[in-house]
Order: sequence, then C-alpha cells, then structure tokens
Amino acid sequence: MSDDKVEAELPADIDTALLDALTGQGPTAFALYDRQFRFRRVSTALARLNRRTAGDLLGRRPREVFSQARARRIESVVARVFACGEPYVETHATGPDGVRDPGDPAGDRAPTLARAYESHWLPVRAPGDGLGPVVGVLVLVRDITEQPLREELLRSSQWRTARLQAMTARIAGTLSVHEVRGAVGELGHAIAAAGCETFLLDETAPVHPWPNLPAQRTVGRRRGLPAHWSNDLVAAVTDGIAQYVSHDGPAASHVLLPLVGAGAPLGVLRFTFDDGRAFDPEERLFLEAFAGQCALAVERSRLYEREHRTAVALQRSLLPERLPAVRGAEFAFRYLPGAPGFEVGGDWYDVFPLPDGRVAIVVGDVIGKGLTAAAGMGRVRSALRALAFTDPEPAAVLTGLDRLFTATEDDESLTTLVYAVVDPGTGLLDLADAGHLPVVVVSADGKARYVEIGEESTPLGVAEHRTQHTVRLDPGDILIGFSDGLVETRIRGINEGLDLLLEVARGANEGLEPLLTGILDGLLGGCDRDDDVTLLGVRITGAA
Repeated sequence: MSDDKVEAELPADIDTALLDALTGQGPTAFALYDRQFRFRRVSTALARLNRRTAGDLLGRRPREVFSQARARRIESVVARVFACGEPYVETHATGPDGVRDPGDPAGDRAPTLARAYESHWLPVRAPGDGLGPVVGVLVLVRDITEQPLREELLRSSQWRTARLQAMTARIAGTLSVHEVRGAVGELGHAIAAAGCETFLLDETAPVHPWPNLPAQRTVGRRRGLPAHWSNDLVAAVTDGIAQYVSHDGPAASHVLLPLVGAGAPLGVLRFTFDDGRAFDPEERLFLEAFAGQCALAVERSRLYEREHRTAVALQRSLLPERLPAVRGAEFAFRYLPGAPGFEVGGDWYDVFPLPDGRVAIVVGDVIGKGLTAAAGMGRVRSALRALAFTDPEPAAVLTGLDRLFTATEDDESLTTLVYAVVDPGTGLLDLADAGHLPVVVVSADGKARYVEIGEESTPLGVAEHRTQHTVRLDPGDILIGFSDGLVETRIRGINEGLDLLLEVARGANEGLEPLLTGILDGLLGGCDRDDDVTLLGVRITGAA
C-alpha cells in the first residue's frame, strides 16, 4: 500500500504542540496571566500588537513593561476575574500602549493610530469537571476598528449589487436543498444577521391553497402548512408578501421573505437582527431579489433530486441483487453508487448461465449521468443478453452490439464493456473488450496481473474487427472486472490507480469475498467518490 494511505498517529503531547503552534504562528492575539499577574503564555500576535517580542513579556508583570495607568487597569481586571470566576469584556478606544503605524516614516514621532480593540478576559480553571479553582486568566484581543465601516458598507447599494451577483453565481451551482440552506447562511453572515433560517413546505402534502393567486393558477399547486409554524410564517406563505419588522432600541428586527416557484409557494426565509434595523427600499429590493434566486435554486434542486431518485431506482432494478450459484465457480460483486450530491452513472454488471453450460459475465459503463445513462445501460444490457443466447462467443456478441448501437444510439452515448464466458469445469475463459479497462487475474498463490487483450479496443459503435482472448483459470484463481470509479478519484489519476490496484491485489488471495473487500478498502478507504464503483469477480473452485 502506498505511503499516502498510512495515517500518522497523533502524539500523546498533541495539546502542548497545538498550544505552541497557536502561540508562535497563529493570528490570534492572546496572553495567559497567573495569580501574581505574570505573563505565562504570550502569542506572537499579541506581542507584535504591543511592539514587543514574546520574550520581552514572558515571566514579567504588566507594571514592569507597560505604562503605570495601563498596568493598573490590566492587573485590576485580572484580579477581578480571579475573584469572581466570570468572563469580562472591555473595549479600548485606541491601540494598547500607544501603537503606531510601523509603516509610517516618522517612526516613533508618528501620531498614535486611533484604533479600537475588544478584549475578552476568561477564567482558566484547573482540569476536572469545570468547577475547579481558577488557576489563570486568558485574554483574547480583537481589532474592531473596521467594524463600523463594514456595517456602513453593508448598507451601500454598490455592496448589495456585488453581493447579489456573487450569491447568484453561488446558488446557480447548487444541486441540493442543503446547499441552498448553506448559501442562505453565507448571506446571513455577510449582512450581520444574528439568525438565518430556511423553512420549506412539504411538496408531497397538498393541503393548503395559496389564496392570493387566481383560482385557475392554484389548481394542483397546493402545499401543506406545518402545524408548528408560527403565525408570521403562515402569513408570509399565504399572502406571498415579504414582511419587515423593525424595532427601536435593542429589540431584535426580522424579515420574512416568501419563496415563490412557478406560481406556487415553496417556503420562507427568515433573517433576524439584534439591532433595531430599519430596512430601506434598496435593502428590501436586495433581500427580495436574493429570495427569488433561492426559490429558483430550491425548485431546481428538487427537480434534480426527483430525477436522481428515479435514476437510482431504475439502475437498481436492472442490476442483479443475487448472482447465480454455479458448480465449479464462485461469483461475487461490489457496487457503490456515486456519493450523495452526484448524479448516478451508468455502471452495470451481470452474470447469467448459458445453454451450453458456460456462464456469461459482464462489466460495463455507459458514459453519462442520470436517467439518460441508466436508461442506456438498460438497453445495452438487454441487447447483450439476447445476443448471448443466440451466439455466446464474445467476439460475436460485441459485433452484434456494434451494429445495434450504431442503429439505435446517438454518437454521444459512449459505452464500454468487458464480456466473457467461463467454463467452470475446465477453467477456460473467453473474453472480449470494447474500450473498457482491463481485467485482473489473481492466481491462487497471490500473483496479480492484467490480462492483455491485444490491440487497443474501442467502445461500442466504433468500427473495429472484434477479437476475443482465452485465459485459463486454475482452481483458486480469481478474475476481476471493474469500472473506472475504482481506480480514478479526485486525488489519483487512472494510471496511478491501476498500479495501486495490482499492488493491493497482489499476495491477497484469501478468497473472493475478502479480496473484493480488501480492494475497496485499499483503493477507496478515506477517499471522496464522485462516480459509481463496480467490481465483479469469478473464482474457479475446482469442484466437480
């Protein structure tokens, strides 16, 4: 197995290593004080904030390094947190200890920057159940100078236009409702919302009409309203009008944005703000335009999910759940559909007995995704079975499929496959390849090799004289066919994957089922999958 498959063990002192990394390299400005007000830990970021090094501060008290007034303030806060054991937050109107712009050529004669910092003082308790004595005080310092400017920028029409364009592009690529919810969360964070929620109606529960639409448009467009929804959510859905609620003072404000798709309600977006925000006309236009984009994305996602479910159901109905029991041979398969969020592909496998006592085995792939690939796979599978019962020889079957494919399929329906017939009694296996990946033979003593078919083959429908190749499998030998989803991933090319497959299969012949499991673990363990994965194996048992 390659080195990148070996996961490094975390050291026992990982906590110390993590703290050292945060102290020396992290961007967070923090310091830890003990009961004598001494610096016990100082991050590089905090030391730089004070125009000092961490070594200048470690082991010393604020009164030894800062001005008298500032030292008294720091030590009083540390004493307070030690005494009450509760966090404390304070804001500084300027940078700590007169921070100056290091890029100003005036140097120390330059005026102090008017910056604002927020300090969070937190009690550090002895290890235990969280109720132990306070043994230290941690301070986290954050620069909040630009915060008012950002809040002002949020309200500018230029920012809204750019943000709407960015969010439109972001939502345009979504293929699931989960991704739409994620985009809503991103916008909520960008507009400083304290909360953002997406409420969607159940499209399968035709209970409640939408009364403000003409009667002819509500036919067949009813949606169920959940009983637990609040009155304002119900009103936003039934009226189809955005609701803006502003409060003076510290009370929270909120906005409810109905999601409308193809003349029917889909749900509601709700953004909540801690301040008493007033929503001006431009801000309302921006939020409602975003809701319109979300509604389109929800409809597209649901359409995709319905098609995905249909394609999966069609594909699974065409793939055998059990393989036939044949004396003298053992068959096994592994099939993994594409990861959630990706369309189902056209992988398929098949095993069926022939009238002459041999057994036909197939592994194929219709290039494409979704219903088109699944339906194409069904047509090719059915045609192959019909041709095999007429003349089972691999070259004859592929030649017949070429003719049929040319007559019935379009040029974009690229299909590859390996078709073989095996005699369980003699171990002779005849096979032909139509542009598919090679098969692997693992001998009883653990040697692994690819079967050389001869000249490079072409996919179905591409003119070529089809030939077949004969392989003898001795008792205990295993032959495996597979799809490209096994050897080609996001992080590994197909040639690298083929090399790794031989490496994993070599020396691992402890039986057909353990071998297939080991191959999946060795090639896909810990990897993200975009494509379907198919393996089909046959093992000669040597039984009479």
